Amino acid sequence: MTKPATPIFPKRVSIETIYGCNASCIMCPIDMASPRKKGVMPVALSDKIFEELAPYAEWIEKVDLFGLGEPLLDPHLLSRIHKAKSLGFKNLAISTNAELLNEEKRTGLLESGIETIIFSIDGIRAATHEGIRRKLHFPKLMANCAAMIRERDAGNFRTRFVVRFIRQDANRNEWDEYVEYWSKLLSGDRRDLLIRYDAHSWSGSLSSKDQHLHTLARDPYLEMKPCWHVFEHLVILVDGTVPLCSEDWHKATVNFGNITSDTLLGIFNNKKFEAVRKLHSSCEKNKIGLCSECTVHYSTPSKLVIVPQALVA
Repeated sequence: MTKPATPIFPKRVSIETIYGCNASCIMCPIDMASPRKKGVMPVALSDKIFEELAPYAEWIEKVDLFGLGEPLLDPHLLSRIHKAKSLGFKNLAISTNAELLNEEKRTGLLESGIETIIFSIDGIRAATHEGIRRKLHFPKLMANCAAMIRERDAGNFRTRFVVRFIRQDANRNEWDEYVEYWSKLLSGDRRDLLIRYDAHSWSGSLSSKDQHLHTLARDPYLEMKPCWHVFEHLVILVDGTVPLCSEDWHKATVNFGNITSDTLLGIFNNKKFEAVRKLHSSCEKNKIGLCSECTVHYSTPSKLVIVPQALVA
């Protein structure tokens, strides 16, 4: 494995290839006011990212090709996947609402060799899911997901599927039925997973910690615990901006720099980033406004991962 040549090096990279979506979800800030402009990342910019990081492709554990938006709206998605694969990157992933997952896109993604596709499905009934992920059509997207799973299995493609459920008041009573349904389609042998998270606040964009779903009091331990994102996760927005983390997608309030004028490793190791890490290491992360409003540490402990054991031989 190639060792990093700098003191701090990301193990996970998230590249927002498109900022924009065909849905309007109640737990997402994408439609709220923001200084950012919606659009598609230029291919030259994603090429620059891949080429800069290529010497460390073995070190980087995961590459997300999504941010605050729907990856299937990106007209260059497949070419970006092929570029990353050609340079040796592994564990590529996208997260999709599956509305646009037609036959052409399903085939292209499976043949690209992408390792993980996350289906964001938040209910087992149309009324529930469409009430949460507005503008989407539940029967259509469910049929798209089922078709892609069948095509993966029939063609013996290596892609695994992660079905993700964001638990909130509107869907809380559907989880057991949800598990029963998806366990019949997914395969433990192929490393498929069901994952459940609780909704979170997007660093205060949607609610404060004290108003957060089923969080009645702040936990002193979680309030001081350092967050791994600032040490290991590099997030790059559609225009090349590097924000604090994926919780800073909405407004890029904490701007560490832009890859159009600096190198990725230079940004990840600059004084501003190091100052943030020092506060986290010193149990003083709440001096950072976004971190003080973040509820990811409250959501993550509730994460539940289910391997469909019924299909494991």
